[in-house]
Amino acid sequence: MKSENIIKQLQTKLRLYRMGYSSDQQGILNRYLREKSSWDDHLNHSRQFILKSLENKEKGKVVVLGSGWLLDLPIHELATQFKQVVLVDIKHPAQILKKISKYSNIITQNEDITGGMIDFFYYNRKNLKQNKPIIIPENIHFSVSKDADFVISLNILCQLHIILIDYIKSLSGKTAIDFSALEKQIQHSHISMLPKGKSCLITDIEEEILNPDNELIGINPLIRVDLPEGNFSQHWQWKFDTQMTYREDAKTYFNTKAIDF
Repeated sequence: MKSENIIKQLQTKLRLYRMGYSSDQQGILNRYLREKSSWDDHLNHSRQFILKSLENKEKGKVVVLGSGWLLDLPIHELATQFKQVVLVDIKHPAQILKKISKYSNIITQNEDITGGMIDFFYYNRKNLKQNKPIIIPENIHFSVSKDADFVISLNILCQLHIILIDYIKSLSGKTAIDFSALEKQIQHSHISMLPKGKSCLITDIEEEILNPDNELIGINPLIRVDLPEGNFSQHWQWKFDTQMTYREDAKTYFNTKAIDF
């Protein structure tokens, strides 16, 4: 049984590496180190909104979807105020596992927050390479434990489809998949599973593209579905890339929205 688990872990690690999830996670940290002074305002806004949102929640279990490097999460406050903290992500960096080891009430879960899209497209890669039509199941979704008192969707909603679509495009120059429909399906499924009255959603909603002189040259919407109204909300701007490493000839800012609902 132990050897089977080891083989399964190695297979998962290889799959995530091949699909680009491992390099993407490291890329986030590398960009933060380059852009720290520009990111700090966004990260602080995220942490402060979470602290405000948790005030009216029961303090049993809190589940964090997309915990990543914990840059935008007030992890110490959550660990001291809740009986249990569950960090959910596709992969938890070794540095983070070491950081949280001092908290006895924090556990991690390696999960595909889309509910199975990663495995679906990976195991359909041969059909994708040959541009054969595939039917994406409508019932693929992630479920949050029913005993959660507080659920945080942490800067992940508009990112869930990106690596999947990049992977699909890397397999073939053309595909029969409707990427817009796929993006909408993933976002709708994610919002639908967040429990009302117990959730905090933080997501980028628009991408602003600026030239080197900080003049706005384009805006791209990032959310394809309706967001919940919520009890209260907040907007701010995230200066994601000021050094033009994300795009060679332009800066990239995100307009972010946080909702308690």
